[in-house]
Amino acid sequence: MTTTAPAATTLRRNSEYVRWLIGDVLLALGASIGVFAFPLVTYLATGSLAATGLVGLLEGVGGLIGMIPGGLLADRCERRRLRLIAGGTGALMQAVLIAVLLMGWASVPTLAVIAFLDRFRGTLLGSASDAMLKQIVPPAHLPRAFAVNEGRDAAVDMISGPVGGVLVGIALFCPPLAQLLGNIGSVVATLAMRGRYRPRAEDAVRTRVRDDLREAFAWILSQRIRLQLLGVAITVNLGTNGLILTVLLDLAADGIPAGRIGLLNTVLAASILLGAILAPRLVERVPTGVLTIVPVLVIAVVGVFVPLAPGMIAIGAAYAVMGVGLAPLNAASQGFFMHLTPVAMQGRIGSLMGLVAMGLMPLAPAVAGWGLDLVGPLITMLAFAGVTAVGAAVALLGPDLRRVPVAARWESFARDEGLAAGE
Repeated sequence: MTTTAPAATTLRRNSEYVRWLIGDVLLALGASIGVFAFPLVTYLATGSLAATGLVGLLEGVGGLIGMIPGGLLADRCERRRLRLIAGGTGALMQAVLIAVLLMGWASVPTLAVIAFLDRFRGTLLGSASDAMLKQIVPPAHLPRAFAVNEGRDAAVDMISGPVGGVLVGIALFCPPLAQLLGNIGSVVATLAMRGRYRPRAEDAVRTRVRDDLREAFAWILSQRIRLQLLGVAITVNLGTNGLILTVLLDLAADGIPAGRIGLLNTVLAASILLGAILAPRLVERVPTGVLTIVPVLVIAVVGVFVPLAPGMIAIGAAYAVMGVGLAPLNAASQGFFMHLTPVAMQGRIGSLMGLVAMGLMPLAPAVAGWGLDLVGPLITMLAFAGVTAVGAAVALLGPDLRRVPVAARWESFARDEGLAAGE
């Protein structure tokens, strides 16, 4: 059983981590193209903003339903095997979508069913990949590993927006084809990994599902700081994603080419990449509480500006400002909580935290699509901006998050505050 990280002096020399990262990059590139392009594919196939919002809503619901079972699987089954199954089934789902688009069967019910099943599959099987990270990377390298992940995601998003727009312009089946190839690449990279990542010892006492869930809930609810961060995540995720999706659909409805719309994603991703480059040093030198609160305040201010922005250049500038702090925020907060969470609970804790943090996310595409139809872009965007402002208030007013120190002091802080539990 692999329960401790390899004794590599740097992430670059940790060959198992490199294989894990390559697989994640390939999967993320395909998925990011799909995430950007699928609302446009749905809109172009159906011609309805409301239908696009409905499909997005059902897609999000599928993801939420898969989270809890996915976390339980990741804490009860060998995690490398789950990652292989995730890549294989992901390729199969994209093949089905390609066939539907080529055969002219892309009705609203068909697209909704495919979107629901694919997102359900992704969260059901996808928890295992992140749950493996603490077994691959030594604790001292976790903040840097999360910073690398943020940089990876930013680089992928920087590419995927324009590429996704171009692929939509070529043919509607091209974005799912890119996602299919990403899933296959992930399978190949995972096959090259040498470790076996069991969450528990082979001779561990078998437990009941309800006991596993009760243990995870108790672990999350045991400290106020976790609840505060969840409150921030719920509101900021809903507000920012809803705002960005509203901008995307509004521009598409105005006839702006998908390639130009994709450039906004590129600007946002480039600013996130810049933040990811700075993140390792910031996590080591700036208190985690500060790195969490300040970016959230910036997002709230930008959220008010975007609805009033005079054009795409101004929106791009706002995206650039908003993106710089995201990588340090995620690297600091996610690294801190992964550091605290035992290996055997990584799947359940990640899924439960994700479920709560993303619980309202399915409302984003529905509110964006219906809001644009019923009240127009300004009021819809301002509504999402108000949600981000609530998140900023939760981050700023809560006393616990502000006190989290720099990464080097996480262990002593967690011990003094009673936040950590033994492995």
